[in-house]
Amino acid sequence: MSDSYDVVVIGGGVMGCATLHYLAKLGVTNTLLLERDTLASGSTGLSMAILRMHYSNEITTRMAKESRDVIADFESETGHPGGFVNTGYLFLVAPGQEDALRTNVALQRSHGVDSRALTPEEAARSWPDIVFDGVAAIAYEPDSGYADSSAVTNGFALSAREAGAEVRIGVTVTGIVVERGRAIAVETAEGRINAGAVVLTAGPWIPEFLQSVGAPLPLSWVRHQVVKLHRPLNRIPSHPIIADTASGISFRPDAADLTLIGTREDPTDRDTYNRSVDASCAAESLEYVVQRYPAFDEAGWDGGWAGLFTITPDYHPVIDRVPGVDNLAVGAGFSGHGFKLSPTIGRALAEITVHGRATTIDMSPLRFTRFAEGDLMGSAYGAGVFA
Repeated sequence: MSDSYDVVVIGGGVMGCATLHYLAKLGVTNTLLLERDTLASGSTGLSMAILRMHYSNEITTRMAKESRDVIADFESETGHPGGFVNTGYLFLVAPGQEDALRTNVALQRSHGVDSRALTPEEAARSWPDIVFDGVAAIAYEPDSGYADSSAVTNGFALSAREAGAEVRIGVTVTGIVVERGRAIAVETAEGRINAGAVVLTAGPWIPEFLQSVGAPLPLSWVRHQVVKLHRPLNRIPSHPIIADTASGISFRPDAADLTLIGTREDPTDRDTYNRSVDASCAAESLEYVVQRYPAFDEAGWDGGWAGLFTITPDYHPVIDRVPGVDNLAVGAGFSGHGFKLSPTIGRALAEITVHGRATTIDMSPLRFTRFAEGDLMGSAYGAGVFA
């Protein structure tokens, strides 16, 4: 087993595994991914894994479209299934947000997304079981859906391993060794591993690594809850994904009779947050879903979980080289958007590592220094997961 690699990737969520895959596609296979737990054991595995393309900026729209296309045909990309299910996506906005929605729909359409702006009356004709009271306008994406976050993560990792990459789980990285402005190794609990370059995709644990190399980022955490329901199959065999800016709630179908509700973005402590669902949150979420979709009145609550979103001040990620360290790339602060953008993020991090910059999509709007420069990304709907 070698202790010297061309590239070492820190973090075994979907970002790290996608980076490993795209490094292999660029011909770099003397690579190593290190994960202290198991693959997809952190924010990736707790994700709602929704694939939608409604965004307020050109770069995130492009990333979402290209990433959705990769995951929808994941076996062609990696040789492994990704569990994509096409459900369609309904994005509901409150009064005063109609113009923003129409502008965003036009942006999506200009980048090849099949996105349609609907009035509540038009939507009600297509989905008569859904109540659109209080909704000003709806964006409909017939090609959107969800996937299996664990399958996608492991598919990327398996593809890379088949090309020659190495994955080690159960290894804790304790530091990045930098000399004369270059990362030369990573320190682990099991010893030093030499590296020609390093990619940092360690999710909520990125701040300590960046602080140690003198390049802090303004990252924080919120607790996102996912409520699990059993819906009445005789009344709701399936349903589109529904997201509502007014409530901040999204809900989607899952396997068999399950429906998952994603809700809340509460500031929290990274290391001590409650990983289960609050009973009050579950009750409020179910009440909302029943009001919006009355057939859920027979649904039963079956627990759920809570995970972390690592957020930036503008709720958009950083995908860049770390200032002051030429061969250290970082993907950080995905702010609840990570899984749906993961193929393009992994590709960009691989390109930055090999070519010095992202070559397929210009990632400069998501640069490391934008916060210090006061050049933040915007959103038509305010800061938050619907950016």
